[in-house]
Amino acid sequence: MIIIRTVESDADIDTFVEIRRRIQPESPLPREVVLEDRQKPDYLGLIAEVDGEPVGAASAGNFWGAPDGEFAAVNIRVVGEARRGGVGTALDRRCSQHAHMLGKSRLFTFARYDDEDSLGYFAFRGFEEIGRMQDVRFDLSAAVVQPSAPAGIEIAVMRDEHEHGMYKAALEADADIPSATPIRTGTFEQWRERHFSGRVLHDLSFVAVEDGTVVGYAILGRHDDETAEHWMTGVARAARGRGVAMALKQAQIAAAKEAGWAFLRTLNDLGNGPMRHVNEKLGYERKSEWLHLGGPLLDA
Repeated sequence: MIIIRTVESDADIDTFVEIRRRIQPESPLPREVVLEDRQKPDYLGLIAEVDGEPVGAASAGNFWGAPDGEFAAVNIRVVGEARRGGVGTALDRRCSQHAHMLGKSRLFTFARYDDEDSLGYFAFRGFEEIGRMQDVRFDLSAAVVQPSAPAGIEIAVMRDEHEHGMYKAALEADADIPSATPIRTGTFEQWRERHFSGRVLHDLSFVAVEDGTVVGYAILGRHDDETAEHWMTGVARAARGRGVAMALKQAQIAAAKEAGWAFLRTLNDLGNGPMRHVNEKLGYERKSEWLHLGGPLLDA
């Protein structure tokens, strides 16, 4: 018998994280992410059990790239031995119900390029690929970087007083990111909530300043105990083509190595040629690709 229940207790959170780790041991879900997500009023966390054994986990909420858009973001995962028995469909149906309550008309999800089970299920459900992200990593043990900055640009550690300037740069940077679902920066408060969670690494995040104005920024956050993750690198339109993004990432690499981190990770849309070029030049190596999929709600 399949039972779908919501994540309520600390023990449930541990179970949720463990299910995800069993399914994707190469990219485990940090517990802190679940704790942060549970503070959002739109978030739903689910555990699926078969005969009392936890075999699946799912989450649903507003799509982070466009909270006011048509998509609800869902993540549905089932352990291998429990697939093809209706568990994924039961989680899918509950997530679709939640999406409907949020006023959404479509679901957004993602799957690894080599996850044939998930891709097969979502294709059967009528989902289509709407984007693809490249997952790249940087081994800091071999890093030899000499940070530098373009003429007239100061690279500085991010401080509270920079945030409004960063937001102004984000209004241009977000709008120009290649994406099948255009990213909406939203209000300053929405932008800040998205980028400044408890996992942000303030001392490893930097801004580029020209004549007292923030023209670029690079935010780094904690992924796990060994890996820090690039959350966003953005440059104002007038400052592009001068090496600002490269300078920001060089500063992050040097600071992360000095702070004792082992790896850096980032995800880039395959259509984002300029940022992919920066990463390739710095020595980031491809580890995987993630397909972004969009599809209909499942009928109740």
